[in-house]
Amino acid sequence: MKKILFFTAISVLIFNLTSCHKEVTENTASERSLIILMKDKSASVSATDTEKETKHLKGYLAQYMAENTDVVVMDINSNSNSRTNAKWFYYKAPKRQVSTRNKTKKQDELDEVMYQEKVHKTLQATQKRIITTMFAKTPPSQETAIVELVSPISEILKDYDKASVLIYSDLIQESGFRNFTKGQWAMPNKKYAVDVATKDFERLQQQSSEIDLSKISFVDVVTPNNPKNEKYYVNMPFYFDTIFTLGKYNGTIDWKKL
Repeated sequence: MKKILFFTAISVLIFNLTSCHKEVTENTASERSLIILMKDKSASVSATDTEKETKHLKGYLAQYMAENTDVVVMDINSNSNSRTNAKWFYYKAPKRQVSTRNKTKKQDELDEVMYQEKVHKTLQATQKRIITTMFAKTPPSQETAIVELVSPISEILKDYDKASVLIYSDLIQESGFRNFTKGQWAMPNKKYAVDVATKDFERLQQQSSEIDLSKISFVDVVTPNNPKNEKYYVNMPFYFDTIFTLGKYNGTIDWKKL
């Protein structure tokens, strides 16, 4: 009876680990995928927000990070479009140990369990490095240059087949290129937001090569739970919707609070 229970437990463990591994590592061999993570490093971000963002990111990576999927971390600050503002991470599942000796079914099952545990540990270690880099403390930036990231992202996408974008920010653009807190405060209506975005996109095109965001599958924006002023979120999303749509992104931007 004990032997039956032992082999049943082993079988269940193998099934669970293998299922998890399929979710994490299966991908088309020729397909290159990318996760783009953007973190606001301006002075408006609080320590409480960072704690909640860390928890959210752990769940996001557990769901979407797979083998052959690269991850790039980009800060949102006064130097957002700098060539050095890209920290790369690559996950590859460990190779299986090939053995020529004859093994029993029990030995094969135990080897499979050990291999899946090694895969899980390798993935967790990579995710931990990503999270540490994402939320590393830096001097607070005096600017929030968000739209400036569109051009470098377009360049990065040329080497990939598909990508997803996750942004942690209040999305209140404040830079020399565009400052939401000046002029018509909080964007009075949708038309104003769309018109400003159209002008800004044309300016971005003039400063770089053609912007193409069509390879992005989905975009998630996570804003603070209690932003300083809710009025910004009435029409501001139309600005970013327009920027991404003009860049040939075919999806919608999913806005959520922490």
